[in-house]
Amino acid sequence: MNFKNMISTREEIESFFGTSPLMSASIRVTKACNFHCKHCYAEGGKKLENELNLEEMKSVIDQLKALNVMEIFYTGGEPFTRRDMLDILNYTNQKGIKILISTNGSLITKGIMEKIGHIDFKQFQISIDGPEEVHDFIRIKGAFTKATKALDLCGKYVKKNLTVGTVLMKYNWQVLPEVIEIAAEHGADMVSLMLLIYGGRANESIVPSVREQKESLDAFFKKYASFEDKIKFATNTTLPSSMVPSEWRRKKIHERFACCNFPYSLAIEANGEVAPCDGFFATPAFICGNIREKSIKEIWESPIFKEMRSIDPSDLRGVCSKCKFVKYCAGGCRASAYLCYGNMTMPDPICQRFYEAELFPKDCLVNI
Repeated sequence: MNFKNMISTREEIESFFGTSPLMSASIRVTKACNFHCKHCYAEGGKKLENELNLEEMKSVIDQLKALNVMEIFYTGGEPFTRRDMLDILNYTNQKGIKILISTNGSLITKGIMEKIGHIDFKQFQISIDGPEEVHDFIRIKGAFTKATKALDLCGKYVKKNLTVGTVLMKYNWQVLPEVIEIAAEHGADMVSLMLLIYGGRANESIVPSVREQKESLDAFFKKYASFEDKIKFATNTTLPSSMVPSEWRRKKIHERFACCNFPYSLAIEANGEVAPCDGFFATPAFICGNIREKSIKEIWESPIFKEMRSIDPSDLRGVCSKCKFVKYCAGGCRASAYLCYGNMTMPDPICQRFYEAELFPKDCLVNI
């Protein structure tokens, strides 16, 4: 079980650690990407002119190590468009920091895996949005073949935590269960199910209706029942606890989902800008500084981060104030809540919309 699930309030967490712990960081190592995915909230494609170089990346890693960060999630863009990505991964590993990485898989080669195959990845994630026709429509033609070949290859080097990551959207909600079959067929042992974050090319127009989401999630978990012994959920699954069917909640699957350990996390953009998580890069007000101008420690102690850490699950509004599981999921995705409602204490949009549609599970509500 994740620490945040055992100790959920600000007082409990800070008492346990003796401070406000920075548990994890996500780093967009580049905005460059060889795909043009329809749901990319990072709006990956063209490299920024002023992206952090290797020495700056090593400084970031050193600073995070000094702050006792437990894990770093590398993302993009496409991380492997960086020629020095292997250096970044190996340096992180030398520092004893757990590594998670998300890639579209298209640039993975045997040579690359031979150079990083010794790393004990907490998660090596390759994106699969659905069967070939759907995946290629969302990304580019030929993307599915490249992704599945990468899974087959990585399975020879990544002995555990090889993950298929998928995002629920209007283009794949009807075929979401097939992702589990694809993951199992190509040797993945984990699956990460994520919800859309608004920003970049992702907006409300590609969100399925509430009933479509419910139908999709029900079918997904029904299919998962056949693969439970082979595939587990990854911790960066962003599904709020209440959206997990009751039979799976009884098995406590929802307690694995931690996403980014928010608010005890931060995100670093490819140009050095820092925000509470990468979902907030679309909102300039949440850019808290740049690592080229301030140390990460200074930024971590800045007013915005302190304000984020002052919010307890008990402060959340809407359906979160009525939900039994608010301490486990801490209100789901705070970036999505803010981007949808303009307020950090509002509920995760998927939960609120289910509640307003009278589809929110009654057994998740207090005093019901």
